[in-house]
Amino acid sequence: MNGRVPRYHQIAEALRAQIRSGEFAPAAPLPNQRKLAKIFGVTLMTLRQALELLEREHLIVRRHGLGTFVAAPSIDYDILQLRRFAGDLLAQGEPVTTRLLGTRFAIADRRVAHALGLGGRARVLVIERLRLVGGRPMGLQHSFVVARLGEELIKADLDRTPLSQALEFKLGITIARAHETVSAVRLGRREARDLDCGAGVPAFESERVSFDTEGRPAVFDRVFIPGDRFRITRELHYGHGGPDMAPKPPNVRSAPAEPERSSKPPNVRSAPAEPERSSTNVLPQETTP
Repeated sequence: MNGRVPRYHQIAEALRAQIRSGEFAPAAPLPNQRKLAKIFGVTLMTLRQALELLEREHLIVRRHGLGTFVAAPSIDYDILQLRRFAGDLLAQGEPVTTRLLGTRFAIADRRVAHALGLGGRARVLVIERLRLVGGRPMGLQHSFVVARLGEELIKADLDRTPLSQALEFKLGITIARAHETVSAVRLGRREARDLDCGAGVPAFESERVSFDTEGRPAVFDRVFIPGDRFRITRELHYGHGGPDMAPKPPNVRSAPAEPERSSKPPNVRSAPAEPERSSTNVLPQETTP
């Protein structure tokens, strides 16, 4: 103990400072637990208490049989705001880029056809884009538009032009509202490859139908976001009758308060991770044209 601050809080603060300063980069391994315990001069039990604090703050992830890693940065997604996915990232000051993976005409599957109000075997334009933050994939977005609109949209520079702007400036279609469903899924091999993840990784799948000012469906989006890269947030307003009782989105999470600072324990140098046993906690989220 140092004053009233438990030793494991001091260790957590030291590691937290090194992670936030960039000494340990996102996805980089931490030294194994035995080595960390030796560096800080504590037992494994005390060291694990410190790691549990950092894990609850989503600063690290512990992977069974692999070790402890710095968590990748996550993006807060406000489920009540109608914004483009890229717009949500830009609003938080993130350096977002879009990589156009391809465009093609295809037969709509049943869910796409239903969302766009199409009959069986209707053709749609499929636009596949990868959203990146700091060069790291954050979301894989598949957009579907009816073929008659797609013939014009395919001429636009969709690498640089948001789909909503292409719809408005080329076709005079303004997106006025949307309906979105977010589900927890596991990534398939193709999606995992594009997102630089392992197949079967927990993720969010967002399906959004965007409607024009006349109430007609214009675009159907299907977006995949690895679970450790997004958080769903919502702001609640309290009145005289208590909290707003509108439907609550899934898994809203908040970070615990930081412990008070104390003297700085020894600096830790990054080293290759050695296998150790523990559990993985992954929590997800995403969106539109």
